[in-house]
Amino acid sequence: MICKHFGICGGCKFQDIPYPEQLALKENKIIELIERYDIKTKVNPINYFPQWFYRNKMEFTFFSDGSLICGLHCKDNKRKVFNLEECLIFSQDTSKIVKRVSDFCRNYGYLPYNTFTHKGFLRHLLVRETKFTSQLMIGIVTTTKTELPREEFVNSMLSLDLSKKINSIYWILNDSWGDAVIFQEKRLLYGLPFITEKMDKFDFRIYIDSFFQINPFGMVELCKKVRDSFSLTADFKILDLYCGCGTIGIFLAEKAKFIWGVEVNSSAIENAFINANINGIKNISFIHSDVTKFLKAGNLKEKIDMIVINPPRCGLSQKIREKILFLNADFIFYSSCNPKTFFSDLKYFSSPYTLLFIEPFDFFPHTPHLEVVGFLRKND
Repeated sequence: MICKHFGICGGCKFQDIPYPEQLALKENKIIELIERYDIKTKVNPINYFPQWFYRNKMEFTFFSDGSLICGLHCKDNKRKVFNLEECLIFSQDTSKIVKRVSDFCRNYGYLPYNTFTHKGFLRHLLVRETKFTSQLMIGIVTTTKTELPREEFVNSMLSLDLSKKINSIYWILNDSWGDAVIFQEKRLLYGLPFITEKMDKFDFRIYIDSFFQINPFGMVELCKKVRDSFSLTADFKILDLYCGCGTIGIFLAEKAKFIWGVEVNSSAIENAFINANINGIKNISFIHSDVTKFLKAGNLKEKIDMIVINPPRCGLSQKIREKILFLNADFIFYSSCNPKTFFSDLKYFSSPYTLLFIEPFDFFPHTPHLEVVGFLRKND
């Protein structure tokens, strides 16, 4: 299966490589990095999941090539956008939604926003899809230059014949000059303000601006791996750094005494409290703070038994590395979408800790990207 946009779109660079060969390439990448950083440990086989329609979120851009179109940026010219007709790694409903929104906006004569002249109305189309509960969320992002006919837009979306149910429709207003999706104002036009994903036995609410792992199929297995790989006991106290909306901590809570999650994004923290509450989890709390500032303040007086780390692609700063070692936890679980910074950080921890094993997770089929996890135990 090859997407009709392969070669124009820069998203799926590995799509012309048979999937077993993609997995072999990614496993070899891990072996190369282990040798480069001179790390001695066991490497478990790569975990893989459905290779098609795995993403739960996409952002499309409005553009004019003489006529209004909506799609993704071209690989060889980021200033241009191609008209999207399918996306094999996102949703089977993609083409219908994109076409309907484009037709609707074209009929009203709306123009796309121009980042150079700062004129125009239409900016982005944001679509989120749950994989285990089959729910859809649609968000149209515009400037404030024109009024969107709300009822007509909602009715047009709801009349689509889709494989999944539309639970939420948003109108997002963004007058910033850049090209990123900025949620300056969110207007709920239809339905609930969230969609709900079911992962294992837990429910997670996803809002229009939520950060949520892009591959739910892989994330649920990664969370189970963390939960089942450590001999967690009822007296375990866990610090979850870069906790996002609380996914890993919620999975671990039933086997731990207490969990503290730390996250700099305020909306993610609000989302994390909601997720813990709807799952009836009482032994978890979330702290809105930059991780560096939190660790530097030293306000956590409890002895930490385990640290969960899932940092941004840039990895850990030297200060954070030092503070993590100062906490003297018995176990560290480290997950990263950037293998290079992952191995650099693990090398730093390799003296006081033993790296029990490394395990790759292919969260991003048909791309060169890879999630990798490591489990460390403090030396006696």
